[in-house]
Amino acid sequence: KKYRWKQLSGIAVAIENKRASTLKFTAPTVTEKTDLVFELKAKFDDPVHDQITITVFPILTINGVRLPPEPLPEENNATLVGIDSNDNGVRDDVERAIYTTYPTKIRQQVLMQTARADQQMLADPDGVENAVKWDRIMTNNTIACDSYLFRTFGLSFDLPSTRFLTDAIYNTKDRVERYLRYNHALGGGVYGAEEEEIVESACEFNVPDAMGVVQ
Repeated sequence: KKYRWKQLSGIAVAIENKRASTLKFTAPTVTEKTDLVFELKAKFDDPVHDQITITVFPILTINGVRLPPEPLPEENNATLVGIDSNDNGVRDDVERAIYTTYPTKIRQQVLMQTARADQQMLADPDGVENAVKWDRIMTNNTIACDSYLFRTFGLSFDLPSTRFLTDAIYNTKDRVERYLRYNHALGGGVYGAEEEEIVESACEFNVPDAMGVVQ
């Protein structure tokens, strides 16, 4: 058996043994937009080469959070819930989008909380039939927390961030269809957080830490 590794794109790295069956190199300092693409050709007894292309994605750590790798679209988009490799309740591509788009810890935490509620609704096979129940959960998990942050710290969440998250979560035909059916099921209702729900505990994270408040 004969092997040969070749780098096709990305920051140039030194492959330690281009003739080995496994790829080994020292990882460079990269940004979130940098991928490394390699090609492996394998030759056995016959003259025909087997060939495969491998993409290496960078591991990102933002605000102390190690982000999951970018999932393969064909796997991530095969189901409503997609891939959640670190099992934190948020789809991997959505989590990466949140952390790489919004640099402040408080906005990351709020958007992650909102995304987690949406993910739970998508995971429910009866999510549309249970629309009112899920709206109450989302209200308790998001609107009450947002309202508390606005009253206490004057922090508001603008329309672009809401649209950003909606676009990131509902990014396939099936997910958009579920979103539209869910909202249609809520049509005509009036929903919102009760006064007693607008408290710090409505936020699923450490608010002072996320805000950078010294206690």
